[in-house]
Amino acid sequence: MSINWTKLIFNFLLIIVLIAGLIFYRWVFSYLLAAIVFTYILDPTVTWLESKRLPRWFAVLILYLSIIGILVWFTSRLIPELIAQGNSLLTILGHEGAMSADYLIQIPFINSIFEYAGNLDAQIPGLGAATRFTEILDNAVEFIARLPKFLLDNYSSIISAVSFIGMVPLISFFLLKDKHKIRKSLLGLSSNRYFELAIILLGKIDSTVGTYLRAMLLEVIAVSIMASTALSIVGVSNPVLIGISAGVANIIPYFGPFFGGALAVLTVFFEGGAFLNMLYAALAMWLVQVIDNNIVYPVVVGTTINMHPLLVLLTVLAGGWYGGIFWMLVSVPLVYLIYSLVSVLYVNLKEYRII
Repeated sequence: MSINWTKLIFNFLLIIVLIAGLIFYRWVFSYLLAAIVFTYILDPTVTWLESKRLPRWFAVLILYLSIIGILVWFTSRLIPELIAQGNSLLTILGHEGAMSADYLIQIPFINSIFEYAGNLDAQIPGLGAATRFTEILDNAVEFIARLPKFLLDNYSSIISAVSFIGMVPLISFFLLKDKHKIRKSLLGLSSNRYFELAIILLGKIDSTVGTYLRAMLLEVIAVSIMASTALSIVGVSNPVLIGISAGVANIIPYFGPFFGGALAVLTVFFEGGAFLNMLYAALAMWLVQVIDNNIVYPVVVGTTINMHPLLVLLTVLAGGWYGGIFWMLVSVPLVYLIYSLVSVLYVNLKEYRII
């Protein structure tokens, strides 16, 4: 059997080019991945506008302008308050002497702990509970005081994050506008034998990823609104900011809800609120989670991913150990997508007698 050297050399050069391309573009993969997520979320709306006989590029443009208008309206109402809160926080953090253990001890809840520690010292000579408590507060203050320097030392990462936020919608614009062309090009890479299989796989990716991402977005919005409302009722300050943070954190199964509750309780704590107020904040966030777990999640998200809770927990833990918060966010849908694709691929390869 003769060797087709021309074909062999061509395939070798093609592999070299592909490897070189992957190395060259590796830094933009995160941009592309985020843009694909953004695209999947917006695609149903663009497709609906396109069904109304609008050119696809015009439908994308209308959607983008609508989103920009909503963001401008929303931020015009929310940003001034957030800036004021941020400035007051930076004023405290920007002066290392402005916050100290003595400053924190003035907070009623901390003061009650400090007085209790003092009473223990009076009853048990040599215990030094109050001194140790003050040392703990000093260490906490020292950590907080380093935050501004940390932000300044990592300004390049912050600039990269701003660039990331700006570029992702732009990349997504082209993905949305040229969806049909990109899909046609991908299908063109498959041979006639695998053409139907490629269509089935692309359809499975669309249904699995798109449905899950849109469901998670709806859950984030629902939890944000419920948390903001609940915290407003119990009198926690900055309820909208905390509510949005809780909604975003809720994407991480099991761990995210604890973050939202802790943030609400700590807000009351550092404002000098009484223990009863912290209890109200915790109960409010617990009620939000009860409604989310029993009504919102089963209706919105539960029908999109059928994974055992134990597997979800293990997947989130593995994602956290592998790559921190980001992988905790994406690990569950990624594992489910791989599982779904392998299942569909196996069934169809058997059906078409390829394996």
